[in-house]
Amino acid sequence: MEIHLLSDETINRIAAGEVVERPVNVVKELVENAIDAGASAITVEIREGGKKMIRVTDNGCGIEKSQITKAFERHATSKIRDDSDLTRLVSLGFRGEALSSIAAVSQVEMITKTRDSLTGVRATNQLLSGYSEDDRVKLDLEEIGAPDGTSVVVRNLFYNVPVRSRFLKQPQTEAGYITDLVERQALSHPSISFHYRVDGREKLHTTGNGDLRELLYRIYGREISKKVLPVTVSEGNYRLEGFIGRPEISRTTRNFEVFFVNGRMLKSNTLSRALEAGYRTDLMQHRFPFAVLHLTLPPGEADVNVHPTKMEVRFSEAEAVYHFIDESVHSVLHSAELIPAEILETQAQERKRKREEAEEARRKLQSEPHPEPFERARFVMDPPSEYGNSGNSSLEIIFTDPKPASPSGPSRIETEDFLFVDKRIRDPENPKADPGLSSAFSQEPAASEGVFKQASLFENTDFSDDSEPKIMLEDNRASFRIIGQVFETYWMIQYERKLLIIDQHAAHEKVNYERLMKRLKSNDPSSSGSQMLAPASVITMTGREEGEFHRHEDVFRSMGYEIEPLGGSSYAIRAVPMELYGNDASELLRDTLEEMVEEKMTGTPAAILAKVASMSCKAAVKGNTILSTKEAEALIGELLELDNPYHCPHGRPTMIVFSQSDMDKKFKRIVT
Repeated sequence: MEIHLLSDETINRIAAGEVVERPVNVVKELVENAIDAGASAITVEIREGGKKMIRVTDNGCGIEKSQITKAFERHATSKIRDDSDLTRLVSLGFRGEALSSIAAVSQVEMITKTRDSLTGVRATNQLLSGYSEDDRVKLDLEEIGAPDGTSVVVRNLFYNVPVRSRFLKQPQTEAGYITDLVERQALSHPSISFHYRVDGREKLHTTGNGDLRELLYRIYGREISKKVLPVTVSEGNYRLEGFIGRPEISRTTRNFEVFFVNGRMLKSNTLSRALEAGYRTDLMQHRFPFAVLHLTLPPGEADVNVHPTKMEVRFSEAEAVYHFIDESVHSVLHSAELIPAEILETQAQERKRKREEAEEARRKLQSEPHPEPFERARFVMDPPSEYGNSGNSSLEIIFTDPKPASPSGPSRIETEDFLFVDKRIRDPENPKADPGLSSAFSQEPAASEGVFKQASLFENTDFSDDSEPKIMLEDNRASFRIIGQVFETYWMIQYERKLLIIDQHAAHEKVNYERLMKRLKSNDPSSSGSQMLAPASVITMTGREEGEFHRHEDVFRSMGYEIEPLGGSSYAIRAVPMELYGNDASELLRDTLEEMVEEKMTGTPAAILAKVASMSCKAAVKGNTILSTKEAEALIGELLELDNPYHCPHGRPTMIVFSQSDMDKKFKRIVT
């Protein structure tokens, strides 16, 4: 593996900035180097939040003795050769700044050995009295016995930059940042075994068996892992794999929206907005979904050379990516029954159960063997390539001069652009004989036009849907037994060995919303569904409300409103959508306009229609209202006709379900 200095032209193309701001940046850079080196096992150990010590050990390809000094120079890397490679990155690192930046502000010791060498090399940096970005790191090298791979120990971070050290937070907080990073790196490469220690205590140990579902259980616990839906969708050159959370495990922040693009952990407004759009009305306002999603696409369509931390990305086809994720998430949610399953337990019982689960996980972690990365080297069948990738796999990349894009569209790419060859697949008839396919795109030998076949990132992950049969089906209606109404708000229905409880207000909101949206999308003037008002209702609008009304006047007309000016800022409402008849027409319209003003609504026509229809659902039957059994049956019948009857337009659940077994446990008929 030859390390070379980048040219000035290439350096100028790389975004400048500080690589090391806090301990978590050090861990990120070292772990990414280990992944790029083809490691199948990585150990991370920190002390005092990483300020005193950080150690990252891997069983990757190692660094040759002649290349070590060059590795610590600025803009020295084995990942790319010139600026043209920046448009087709397949490695996590590429800037060539990490080791030099780390060594400039800390005491670094590196022990590394290649598989072809009899001995390894120990490199330590000479102490710097001051700090300057232009300082060249000086190393002491000595021959040493060592296992295959690389171990880097970073001590006394920012010892020579005290001003930066003062901005660090408490060790527990800094350790929390690192823990979150290691967990996400494990999620990004399930085929790599991660072993993580904090102040000598075992914190995380993953098997590296490629099972993403198992990782969710280890990292987020049993409760989360049981309430996720599998996602595996391919379209053209795009592939989306992972899990999304059911609406009941939504969060108050976006911290649990975890995205990976071509194995790289990052954040993206495009991805977040697309994910949230896919939930449609299944989430409450100011709630965000839980998701762990891997997006695979051609490297040339994602630019990660945006920020020094490499945590941001730009897509060349952002609209196509947005649409793909939006529709993929929506299709998964649309195919599932999203009735929250409630458990009859007190808060004390819930706390006890969670403590027992945490203790069980801790005991299991301590009882498992924790081999160091060099002990797993014997499982590596082939030496990793200079670029490396996840798992035990080796990836060969051949770059040649690009040709013009194929006229057949974005789903076809000329073979001369880039070619991926996975050397681990020995038998083309039985690729699973050697699991761990490293490349997301592998070219079929018989393909003459360069059509890329996408391979799964998770060979051992079960993406099958293990949910129970649906309840809300028209075929099940005959088995519904309406027990009655409680608190003049909720209807109780027995179905087989389950108790279904429906919120009449939320359910009626959903029915009205879907009815309105269906009519709006039909674009059929004859189906306006208007109900004339006699006498007309008069409304006086503020300047901003009037502006919003004229801006979306065609939307109100398509809904069934008939509104005409009376002069000044006064308007007469002659007709309203039939779903809103019987309510105060001017109040509903004013509420809608106020919401539009406050939200400063922008976006697609579909988003505007959805918001207007959502506000108009205030006409639904309220809670604390007595309904007859016949009215309840009619409401249930309309719910059964909907594609997604599980949440009102504001994201609240329309129904919940209890199982007989949970009730039996509560009454001690079943003792657990």
